[in-house]
Amino acid sequence: MTTFQLDPTVPPWDRQPGESAKKYGQFVTYRDLGLVRTLTKAAERLTLSYGHTRNLATTHLWQQRVAAWDAHNTQQYQAMLEQERRRAAESDATILRAMTGLVGQALPNMRPDKMTWAEFTRLAETTMRLRRQLFGDPTSTIAITGPGGADPMAALVTRFAELTPEQRRVELAALADQVARRIEAVGDFDDE
Repeated sequence: MTTFQLDPTVPPWDRQPGESAKKYGQFVTYRDLGLVRTLTKAAERLTLSYGHTRNLATTHLWQQRVAAWDAHNTQQYQAMLEQERRRAAESDATILRAMTGLVGQALPNMRPDKMTWAEFTRLAETTMRLRRQLFGDPTSTIAITGPGGADPMAALVTRFAELTPEQRRVELAALADQVARRIEAVGDFDDE
């Protein structure tokens, strides 16, 4: 029995040199079952016994070939998706440019009988939010402040820096104990 080998110059999912049209057709039947393919389904489609189909799959490297086929299709899909994203971004940028122009033109001519200030403000805010989203800029800012607007983290860092090494060790041990108790209180916590 001759050992079937893949030709490195031919994509594995294509007909290989020395592979008969019939054997390649059987492989294609299996390959084209898609990601839910099984040898059982292929055997049914080919009207062959499961054992014979399994031997064909082993001899003609079906698993290796469909893995390459699936990876190729995934790569093609990702490339197509990226191209569509670029087209959508270009289209969005065109629309956004037009909206920004309209907002800029409307500002000097704002009249309450045409558009209220609230409507205009909403339009301007929406336009700027969309612009920031399109260019990946943050659309919101979250600030954590303490009493009187102070930065609570800065205050903690300053206080911690003023402690002696022994006081820091005690403080960190107390924090670790607090965290452990909170984890235990949640119950069935799994950090894996």
